[in-house]
Amino acid sequence: MAWMNCRKVFLASLVLCLAAGNVPQGQGSTLIVTKKETKLRTQKRALSTPVCDLKEGDKLTLKEKDGVWFAVGFQEKSGYVHSSDVTDKKDVRLSGQGVRENYSASEQAAARKGFNPQVEKEYRGQNPNLEPAFKTVDAIQAKKVSDAELERFLKEGGLLKEGVK
Repeated sequence: MAWMNCRKVFLASLVLCLAAGNVPQGQGSTLIVTKKETKLRTQKRALSTPVCDLKEGDKLTLKEKDGVWFAVGFQEKSGYVHSSDVTDKKDVRLSGQGVRENYSASEQAAARKGFNPQVEKEYRGQNPNLEPAFKTVDAIQAKKVSDAELERFLKEGGLLKEGVK
């Protein structure tokens, strides 16, 4: 019985140690942007005013962790970045290097299904009648929407309270 308790304590300790490896170690840690494009924001909100643009590979200095938001410094500027857009792992491979650490939900879903560029190319070749649909999807994915457009859309649809920034 004591052996089982020791085993449980050991496993719990192991899980905590592994989880701690994904959390920046503290103030002054270097974070690397893993998302192709993101924004440094004035507040801990996805639609708050941007301070500046960040791109994959940019290095930030951690000031404080607050939930899923990190207060950071970047080139004499300060603001907030979402934790899913950065890592503190120095050995992360960015998309330009072939492999990156963070993947979007749609990329993860496609990967679980085995859908990658090679599979897509093969599928497109086997289904030429779907080419107009593929072109439409490609055009949708290429469209960029500004924060102002997104905020207007959310307000008009009643999905965002007026005056919330």
